[in-house]
Amino acid sequence: MNRVSILKLILAGTFAGTAALAQDSTRSPGSSAAEFRQVRRPGSVDLDKEYDLSGLSIPKDEIHTLLPRDAIPSLTDPKTEPADKASWLPDDARVIEVVVGDQVLGVPLRVLDWHEVVNTNVGGIPVAATYCPLCDSATVFSRNVGAGGKEIVLEFGVSGALYNSNVLMYDRRDKGLWSQLGMRAVSGPLAGTQLDMLPIEVVPFGAFKKTHPGAKIVSNDTGHQRDYSRSPYETYFKADGLMVPVAKIGDALPRKTLGVGIAVGDGENALAWFVPTNAIGDARSIETPAGTVRLGKSEAGVAALDVPKGVRTAQTFYYSWSAFYPQTKIVRPSGASGEEAIKTAGLAVGTRAPDVAVTGIDGQPVKLGSLYKDGPVVLTFYRGGWCPICNRALSAWASKLGELQAAGGKLVALTPEKPYLAARTREKANANYSVYSDGAFAAAKAFRVHFVVDDETKSKYMQFGLKVAESNVSGTWELPAPATFVIDREGIVRWAFADWDYQKRADPDEVIKVVRSLGVNE
Repeated sequence: MNRVSILKLILAGTFAGTAALAQDSTRSPGSSAAEFRQVRRPGSVDLDKEYDLSGLSIPKDEIHTLLPRDAIPSLTDPKTEPADKASWLPDDARVIEVVVGDQVLGVPLRVLDWHEVVNTNVGGIPVAATYCPLCDSATVFSRNVGAGGKEIVLEFGVSGALYNSNVLMYDRRDKGLWSQLGMRAVSGPLAGTQLDMLPIEVVPFGAFKKTHPGAKIVSNDTGHQRDYSRSPYETYFKADGLMVPVAKIGDALPRKTLGVGIAVGDGENALAWFVPTNAIGDARSIETPAGTVRLGKSEAGVAALDVPKGVRTAQTFYYSWSAFYPQTKIVRPSGASGEEAIKTAGLAVGTRAPDVAVTGIDGQPVKLGSLYKDGPVVLTFYRGGWCPICNRALSAWASKLGELQAAGGKLVALTPEKPYLAARTREKANANYSVYSDGAFAAAKAFRVHFVVDDETKSKYMQFGLKVAESNVSGTWELPAPATFVIDREGIVRWAFADWDYQKRADPDEVIKVVRSLGVNE
């Protein structure tokens, strides 16, 4: 069986034989590794024989092998044609817009569906435009890579293997593996080398022709027999299932939520953001330590319009981005509430509560796990004493603490504000609860209630004189969503309330009823 036939078989299997496997194979962080099943298709690539796996930085037992090497043939220096002459491509077809200096090239996703990597030159710079259909992930990067004190130009192919359901490329020079969304070499003599990413922009073909008259696109005359008139992944996009298991993915958004992934820094230690398309609006600015990223979107996808040096961007589905960057921050729609807000803030009931360090108002560090054993604990997050709704919610607890104690529970409040301000907030509420400063947002992130205040909201707060950053230990515009969790003595979340809408709070009577149902004092 030739490689084209194998590829067709795999694509057919995506929507049939693998559907059941994929539906139950993804899991949220913290699940047992035994739930993960590695896929090795007969006749697929032999990683040990065909690649240099020295310095491998990803778990080998989480790499799926589905195809022979180059069964999906990458293109190198492909033919191009004037965009206005490309009658085979409809105006609503999606195109990666590659811009280097004053030179522009369009790379249709209908071509990349079948080839995944295009090695080419734009504006005199060797670049690669890449696409992984399973993640709807599109990236562009320079093929100039530093090695041994000098730059070399690499040519990339498609390995036949996946990690985090995302394509593993390889370089033809050294046979090292490279991760598209990891944006670096994961094995071989260049292992750990970061790719120099270009801003990503995916636009409709009609808009591309209008914006760049006279520009060229990669032609469908590739030398390969493929059906470029349609995407073979249409059914996959419409379903929730994945093609292969993923060892760990986030659960803050539906898996195939499309958006922009932003990363600053190296590997899993990188600071990362995921901006869903519904959070971009007409335009959106995201503040990073390396500078401001300005985003836009089109009917075809996303656009990183302005990206500072040192920032890497990709169009991608949420599930794969979250697998590569577990601590990624979700950027919410500006002013979102109700149906527009992200509905899955906070850990789910039945989850083991995180045991992270916070700081007492006396300045001493405390592990949350040490509090659970004397529970049930009612753990509530509030934003700060500057927040009038937070103050009202804490004051409401003041008259309920006796009932809570009689039911066997105790109230623990977590806040990002400075310890002395947290003590002042407690005095203002006239309530005797335990309060700890979550200055580094370790607890907020672990409980999945952390977010970065968007520019529009920040501007409004500043107009009202709300000194959020000055109140926070971190000095940043970061906050927890309003959230309350009931945690039993075994450290299991037994009840949860979390909502991105800052106006909503848990009802103390309902919380006490839950604590009483645990029967601690019976």
